[in-house]
Amino acid sequence: MTTDAFAAIKKFHCPRYAELPDMGLYLEQMLGVVNEALACLVSEPITKPMVGNYIKNGAVPPAVRKRYHREHLAQLMVMVILKPVFSVDHVARFFEIQRQTYPLQVAYDFFCTEFENALHEAFNFSGKALPCVETKRTEQTILLRSMVLAAANRVFVEKKLEVMEP
Repeated sequence: MTTDAFAAIKKFHCPRYAELPDMGLYLEQMLGVVNEALACLVSEPITKPMVGNYIKNGAVPPAVRKRYHREHLAQLMVMVILKPVFSVDHVARFFEIQRQTYPLQVAYDFFCTEFENALHEAFNFSGKALPCVETKRTEQTILLRSMVLAAANRVFVEKKLEVMEP
């Protein structure tokens, strides 16, 4: 991990819901979109068997006529970010809670903003509280913030350990 890699993470942009392709991608195309978007964060790209496991466990919905749309991409992006810290069951439960509270587009875009803010703080430690972006503090927004903080801190620790001398 070089300082260039740290710079890429510091500038990371999680594509918002409207930025995700919605033309009905085949599995390989969907994997390409997700892996490219998250390349600076994850050590291993997502694979077909992983997607199959997430679908089997009900965490991600199955394809519609072998095609994946924005909702699939959004949930898969969140899954890839959270999976190194939380079990598939925990992430699936998180999705279920979010679905009961917010439309997917709102929940996903909020997740992206919170995750970007958490990453920024993890890699540029200021000691200040993260900016409040929620319009109303709820159990769901507190849960989401806790999850993104855990995921962002995991990314920081993993990347920092890669460059530090033993």
